[in-house]
Amino acid sequence: MVRTPSPTGREEAISRLVEGEMRRAGFDEVRRDPIGNVLGFLHGRDPRLRLLFNGHIDHAETGSMPDPYSGDLVDGSRFGREGTALVGRAACDMKGAVAAMIYAAKAVRDAGTALAQSVVVTAVVKEEAARGEGILYVLEEDGVRADMAGSGEATNLDVYVGHRGKLEFLVTTKGRACHASNPGNGVNAIFLMQRFLESLQRDYELPSHEFLGDCTMTVIDIVARPGRLTPVVPDRCEIVLDRRYLPGESAESVEGEVRALLDRLARDGGFEGDVSLLKDFPVLFCDPEEKVVELARGARRKVMGDPGTPGAWRFGVDGTFIQKAGIPCVGFGPGS
Repeated sequence: MVRTPSPTGREEAISRLVEGEMRRAGFDEVRRDPIGNVLGFLHGRDPRLRLLFNGHIDHAETGSMPDPYSGDLVDGSRFGREGTALVGRAACDMKGAVAAMIYAAKAVRDAGTALAQSVVVTAVVKEEAARGEGILYVLEEDGVRADMAGSGEATNLDVYVGHRGKLEFLVTTKGRACHASNPGNGVNAIFLMQRFLESLQRDYELPSHEFLGDCTMTVIDIVARPGRLTPVVPDRCEIVLDRRYLPGESAESVEGEVRALLDRLARDGGFEGDVSLLKDFPVLFCDPEEKVVELARGARRKVMGDPGTPGAWRFGVDGTFIQKAGIPCVGFGPGS
């Protein structure tokens, strides 16, 4: 799998590879849907799907990574690990976990174990863009539903119960243009943005969560118009604000908090600004009392000696769309 390039949007080869491997592993039914997701089913006596395992088969761009598709086996000590390590783009995120899911099914088949209830493994495309296109197709178009689910995204073999949501806002300050040789004749939108950013850092308190951790906030882009090609004081400055959020919050509630800061500055005079939502990647939180968390921790205890302490990802995973569809989803996967 690692030796098969599969950047987001170019998953044809890996999709066919996974389909073939699922068939060789002995899945009762294997489907490859119109966008390239691969679904493998193990049928139990009860045809209802009890458990869904989810992973993705696309990967981020390779950047400057040397020999990204080598698939070499090396001494793990170079990564601070005992034993052998597999090197290559997506070994961790997350072809290793998908391979584990497929071979778990093979182990069940090789052992001759009769399942009481049914299981599906979904190897989906288009995850890295963080819009859930692959898993949403599985849920909405392929019609997959299950009692509970597991995401194999990297947890270092701990049990994870979710992650913070991600919001991106466009914040705009509005000034008045004039020639840069006489800046006092205008209102510099960059200086207005400076006032907003100072207020954001000084006055805006971020909440925290027992399992998901602290919220964070940062600026990931900034631009002013009309820009440096003309000697003009800018009348527009825009930033993109990245804000991670928690259960109990929403895009609307957080946008209201940002707007309240802008309104406070406007009341102080000489300030005009606005905010709009660009992106909302939902929060994932699976209550630690859910049956799937109990089962995952029990399985961990059986194999590793203890159930571990429930944790959370810092980044977002497709499990959030599974949870939003009403299927409790826990995280457990190899890699850090």
